[in-house]
Amino acid sequence: MKLRLAALAVAGAFNLLVALGSVRGENILFLQTICSKSHHIWNRQIFERLYENGHNLTILSFEPEPSVPGKTFLVMDEFQQKLMAKFAADGATDFSSYEGALGNIMNVYQYYEVSSALLVDEPAIRRLLDYPRSFRFDLIVHDFTMGQFLLGFVQRFGNPPLVAVSAYNIPSYTQFLADIPLYTTYLPHPASSFSSRMSFTERVRNTGYWWFDMLYRQQIFMPRENQRMQRLFEGDVGLAHVKLLERRTELVLVNSDPALDFYQLLPPNVVPVGGLHIKRPEEMSPMMKQFMARANRGIVLFSFGTNVQSEMLGPEVNRQLLELFRSMPEYGFIWKHANADGLIMPPNVLMTPWVPQSAVLASSRTKLLVSHGGLLSLQEAAWNGVPVIGVPFFADQFSNVRRLELSGTGVGIPSTKLNGETLREALEKLLNDTSYRKRAKELSQLFRAQPEPPLDRAIFWIEKVIANKGLRYLRSPARSMAPYQVYGLDMLAVLLLIALGYYLIFKRHTKPPANTSASATGSQQGPRTMKRKEQ
Repeated sequence: MKLRLAALAVAGAFNLLVALGSVRGENILFLQTICSKSHHIWNRQIFERLYENGHNLTILSFEPEPSVPGKTFLVMDEFQQKLMAKFAADGATDFSSYEGALGNIMNVYQYYEVSSALLVDEPAIRRLLDYPRSFRFDLIVHDFTMGQFLLGFVQRFGNPPLVAVSAYNIPSYTQFLADIPLYTTYLPHPASSFSSRMSFTERVRNTGYWWFDMLYRQQIFMPRENQRMQRLFEGDVGLAHVKLLERRTELVLVNSDPALDFYQLLPPNVVPVGGLHIKRPEEMSPMMKQFMARANRGIVLFSFGTNVQSEMLGPEVNRQLLELFRSMPEYGFIWKHANADGLIMPPNVLMTPWVPQSAVLASSRTKLLVSHGGLLSLQEAAWNGVPVIGVPFFADQFSNVRRLELSGTGVGIPSTKLNGETLREALEKLLNDTSYRKRAKELSQLFRAQPEPPLDRAIFWIEKVIANKGLRYLRSPARSMAPYQVYGLDMLAVLLLIALGYYLIFKRHTKPPANTSASATGSQQGPRTMKRKEQ
């Protein structure tokens, strides 16, 4: 028996050594591109797990974090302040312009373009340019939400495999990275508020939104990104166009889950990992725990995430909301708000500039979330079975809130119509109608029922790309084909030419001779003419 146990121990130790020997710390460049704390929270789960697995990371980041051995941060300091100052100078702070789908699409690309124009001159990016060209990166991870001009680093560092990630659900332009079939007849554009069951008019409008998005991106936005890339990588010989560089993507990780999102066909190299951020550890302060425990009928969390602040609603709307909360003393309200105006809080309102949202939503005391419709917030609410009042402001938030309404787990209020009265109606509806909470719990069960945690799935595929130096066998042949070849337009053109040729030949051979009627007329009139001459 002892010999058997000893043998098992030796075998186990041998297997462990083999496993450890197979783990090799690779050099990974992680390019964060969008100045959003929520995107950083999502991306951070990925690069922290990769670091824990022994990989060496160089991370372009908007959030200040200290570098440690094996994890180097290139921080773009105070970029958010620079960006907001730029938009304030341009007068682009009116959210009402986002409510129309076409205006929403253009405003999103305008945001990307203004951000990219500032990013080009960031010292942190310049420091990355100073890395020797011989430096070996085994993988580049790119947040493809925006900042496509940074793909020049792929060619700069010898074309390592490229993995694209985005916390922005499945961006409309994902199809340019992978061979995603697009059915505009049942897949609503992210800027719209349509459902998957559209009327004829809605299908026409939805198709127009998709085509407008594709044409605007490919013909206006991407050429400008390419100009920025040429400027940043000036002197690099043979730099490919940015459109071609993004097509080198081996794997796309998208923040999506079939339980929450509209039906969409995805190829094998587009992997849904929706909700990978949810189980990050969070702690509530003792004061917040005590506040939640004191609430008689539970907690309502009012949080507009990281990119929209409650202060942006204006002093009058804030005053109305505060009076509304004061009039409902049986509930406790946790309000994410910086309170720059020095509002006096009633006992049932806890105002705080930052909320450990995931921890608050996980509490059984939380009855409702009032949200801006950001995807990460809605995923956290769905995971924990909490109904939501959505107040969309821009980008995909309109589509997110529409899915919320269709699922029966919440209602929406346009941001331009948010006030004390509209919020009171929504609060009373969701707090008094138990069907919303019941449906939220059902959705939670669907969302949680996964074969493995989404973060584990993401890391598995990223490390598979590293181990195989790419995933060529998963890449669609369409990536190296022209659009007219993919959709068979050349074959259709040949068929139309053949049909046209047969039609012209048939028409020529079935047309009566030109002189037949004339000769027939002559034969009929001939005798009469002769008779007149005889007379």
